[in-house]
Amino acid sequence: MKAPKVQNRYCPTCKKHTAQKVSVVKTKARPKTKITGLKRGVRHVGEIFMGYGGSPRKTVNVSKTTRKIALKFECPVCKKINLKHNPIRMKKFEQV
Repeated sequence: MKAPKVQNRYCPTCKKHTAQKVSVVKTKARPKTKITGLKRGVRHVGEIFMGYGGSPRKTVNVSKTTRKIALKFECPVCKKINLKHNPIRMKKFEQV
């Protein structure tokens, strides 16, 4: 998907429309840890049980072809960064 480097958007902090700089939120991979060290919900739906009512079985690594890309907008007046609330799923993101 092609997106402009600068986009006119409403800044809730300044309470006016400004030309905001567009960039991508960089996501970090979560480190592999023992399942016992995680919270209960993550353990329960984790790799061992595959959901709430399933039997223990081996997981299959199936990766999706696209990833969700969240955009962040920086206001030049107040220097606040606002995120787009629902990220878009896309293969490639480039700025024009």
